[in-house]
Amino acid sequence: MKRAILISLLLSLFTSPVIWAQEQKVQFAFSMVKIDSVFDAAPPTKVTKLMEYYRPEMERRMMTVVGFAPQEMRSFRPESPLSNFAADALLHIAQQYTQTPIDFSITNFGGLRASFPKGEVKLYDVYAVFPFENTMVILEMEGKDVQELFNNFARRNRVEAIGNVRAEISNGAIRQLTFAGQPFDVNKRYKVATIDFLLGGGDSVSALKNAVSVEDTGIMIRDVVLQYIKMLSSEGKEITAPIDGRIKILENN
Repeated sequence: MKRAILISLLLSLFTSPVIWAQEQKVQFAFSMVKIDSVFDAAPPTKVTKLMEYYRPEMERRMMTVVGFAPQEMRSFRPESPLSNFAADALLHIAQQYTQTPIDFSITNFGGLRASFPKGEVKLYDVYAVFPFENTMVILEMEGKDVQELFNNFARRNRVEAIGNVRAEISNGAIRQLTFAGQPFDVNKRYKVATIDFLLGGGDSVSALKNAVSVEDTGIMIRDVVLQYIKMLSSEGKEITAPIDGRIKILENN
């Protein structure tokens, strides 16, 4: 896990706009490499040397404390402290990015790969929870497609991490659905903050493909979370998100 996070940090370093401020001409080739114990047993010499050169600085950066969590934050369905925190972070940072009100946010449980520990939360923990290179995208969707999005959740009894929404599912159907306390309106266009993985239909969230407009901010989801943590810290707040009943899946009758 640490090796994968170190590689991710190195990629972040080399793709930084500061590093590539001047035009670069680069040639490269690639091939699929299975990252398993065989790879670890005999890593490529050039890669090993590169990683060893940057390891001390990367490890120092990974140990930087970014915030404090009063309780351990795990991810579990239908909602959890960590999934609610991720969705709320996406909602708030997207709202700062655009002047148009964001109606709701959605990210995926599959993208939450670890947990935040109780106490000091380090940069390493953020990379561990959000290891993928997913970017924040802002969509505009017709009401009928938002309806299909939640109907799909209801049919599967599986809702992804969402923010600014209250939804109740019973017997494979949506019974209640509100956004910021307002009832769902099929005739309205909704502004949605999500990630490019879901926009592409990942985790069977295909309704997002029907968005009438798409803006890819290019901001990685982990950077969204880091910005949100920084905002909370500046306000003297801790890293926390209670289970608040935003998603209720009732037992079938």
